[in-house]
Amino acid sequence: MPVIAPVRLVDVAALGDSQVTVVESEHGKLAVGLSDGVPFAVSNRCRHLLASLGEGHVTADGCLECPWHAARYDVRDGKMVRGPQGAFKPIAGAVKGTLGARALKTYPVELREGAIWLVG
Repeated sequence: MPVIAPVRLVDVAALGDSQVTVVESEHGKLAVGLSDGVPFAVSNRCRHLLASLGEGHVTADGCLECPWHAARYDVRDGKMVRGPQGAFKPIAGAVKGTLGARALKTYPVELREGAIWLVG
């Protein structure tokens, strides 16, 4: 199997207050950011209504929150930890149990030289 060279995805300084952004990669668009100082990269589409997760934000507890209906994901394993809120709150558990059962894809990244790098 060929060795894939690391790819610089985004400078940490470019993340802003949201601590996440959308990055185009060889895997398509990814949500890339920092959670409690640890870099992450996950597939960019929310399992609920396909919102761009890279346009959301990282919460105080380190989850990635969808910008549309505030569903939350654990960026370490891609699992939905809270279903959609607002008008969808009454069915949040059902959404989490069905659509959320399929985790976001996670990608190996590391932090170096002030940037997040895709390493695999």
